[in-house]
Amino acid sequence: MSSKRVVEHVETKICKKCGRILPVDRFRMVKGQFHNPYYLGQCKECEYKYQREYLAEKNKIEFSHNLEILIQRHYKDIKPERILDISNFKFIPLGSDEIFVKLMDYRNTWLSNYGRVIRFSDGKYNLLQGSYDKYGALFYSLRKNVFYNGKWVYKSVHLYAAKAVIEEFIMNPDIANNVYIWHSGYDKQDCYYRNLYPLNQEQYRIVKNHFNKTGDDSETFILKVMNDIRYKPDDWSRRAMETVMCGIGYHGSENVDCTSKSYLKWHDMLVRCYNEKFHERQPQYRECTVCEEWLNYSNFKVWYDQNKIKGMSLDLDKDILFKGNKIYSPETCCFVPHAINTLFLNKKADRGDFPIGVSYEKDKKKFRAYMSFMGKQIKIGTFDTAESAFARYKEYKEDVIKDIAEQYKDEIPYKVYEAMMNWEIEIDD
Repeated sequence: MSSKRVVEHVETKICKKCGRILPVDRFRMVKGQFHNPYYLGQCKECEYKYQREYLAEKNKIEFSHNLEILIQRHYKDIKPERILDISNFKFIPLGSDEIFVKLMDYRNTWLSNYGRVIRFSDGKYNLLQGSYDKYGALFYSLRKNVFYNGKWVYKSVHLYAAKAVIEEFIMNPDIANNVYIWHSGYDKQDCYYRNLYPLNQEQYRIVKNHFNKTGDDSETFILKVMNDIRYKPDDWSRRAMETVMCGIGYHGSENVDCTSKSYLKWHDMLVRCYNEKFHERQPQYRECTVCEEWLNYSNFKVWYDQNKIKGMSLDLDKDILFKGNKIYSPETCCFVPHAINTLFLNKKADRGDFPIGVSYEKDKKKFRAYMSFMGKQIKIGTFDTAESAFARYKEYKEDVIKDIAEQYKDEIPYKVYEAMMNWEIEIDD
């Protein structure tokens, strides 16, 4: 018997869920495979009820038994050289802890941990106003140094405040997947670094649904979501967090190619910092460390892929941008041609008691000034005192650094060019 009946000229249908006889307008009409219209077997009320139950079950938060908190909330250490002194400015800080940190890839631009931007132009420091997109996210129109059409140039870009604050101030445990940003209280205009959480898509969905339902987005709850394996990417496992390199580095993902160039760079970086046998040969690396974010190979790979230049063989350098730097990190490292990298090698342990660039020739009872470049020693001259030999070495080496900076100007980021042009040799280097 047909489920349709005509009662007092009103067409009806029996709902397969609740069994009621209802007018057909209480059922949703859809189109079939061949665009033929038909009514669903369940009424709109039952359909809506089923959808609510399905969504409620889907959004139900249940954490894994014996949840292990492997990932904690950490913030980055900021090099003092990057912090802008605003004590003499008329800008009113948004908080007692507001600091403005130099953005390395933007000329004369500083970002605060509250998401504000200062730019130096026309001889003065200006606090930029910024704009909001249709989703309410704050951004600034700036010029970024990028490699384009075979050379380094400045191009106009939109710098999103929340994303930039996370990159500069917050240790992101999974840069490849944590591309969603949760703002405390779901306030997208709040870009204070302690109120921002980098999450993956599933983690963001869980936090948002829980907040909408309960009003709770506490750090305790978010950390549980971040650490629960059920909300991790498919290529994550507990094994991916185990230290496999120098007792400190871990893969961060199951899908790792240990023969790739990025992995070999990561391997060599960790060996330089944490391998005792390597330190016996190269003691100048004993005090060097790798930032927490890069102990995760998957994080390092993201930076590597974003900064490598196709077709170029480049060295990973930590010494040029900040003189005396001992930390490998996204903020302190850059890729440079090998010729430039060799300019800044400092074999302090090999030169004895004399200043850098100076040796003593016993047979002549003179002090020789020299510099090493690309594995070769260049003799600069002989002098009566170590001080005069160093003075000539300093002058010569600084001129060489500036000359090579000009030669490679189109092939190196502006931040490297600027550091080389301002480089000063000190007697105790």
